Amino acid sequence: MNGISINQYLEQLISQPVGTIGRASNMLWLGIGEEIRVLDRKGSGIKKNTFMLHVQSAWRIVNKEDHEIRLASSDFYSPSEKTSFEKEFDWEPIGNSLFDEKSQDWLKTVNGIYIKEYKINRWGDLLLIFSNGERLEIFVISSDNTESWRILKAGDEEPHLVVTGLGVDFE
Repeated sequence: MNGISINQYLEQLISQPVGTIGRASNMLWLGIGEEIRVLDRKGSGIKKNTFMLHVQSAWRIVNKEDHEIRLASSDFYSPSEKTSFEKEFDWEPIGNSLFDEKSQDWLKTVNGIYIKEYKINRWGDLLLIFSNGERLEIFVISSDNTESWRILKAGDEEPHLVVTGLGVDFE
């Protein structure tokens, strides 16, 4: 991608604020960077963050100081404390899962944090260290071309940084 390396791409995240967190089904998304307006598919202006991180594998946000897992990928499948359900719990509607509840609480408590450091290993596992000492740990859990995570610039046509079980590349 225009001669930029994986590390140069990830360096762009350093000092960028964490703006939003959410999910689309069981995919975690994290909005990173300043809020910008981009056009959606219908041509309407919408608010996004400069960078979007999409995670489709195992992940967790930990507070090393308190030895606590604050959020984790399996929280998608657990009911929130506010969710009442009868026979079967349906995790897919936004608002039903433990993730939906805890992620918004987490975002309120970390208002103003930014990405301080990153580490990526040879398999594509990614560690983002936030300015408050908490960390987002993402684990590649496939040995094939299944996507684990990607970072893209919102509203930009440049290739995304994509990680699968086969490696890290720009697509």
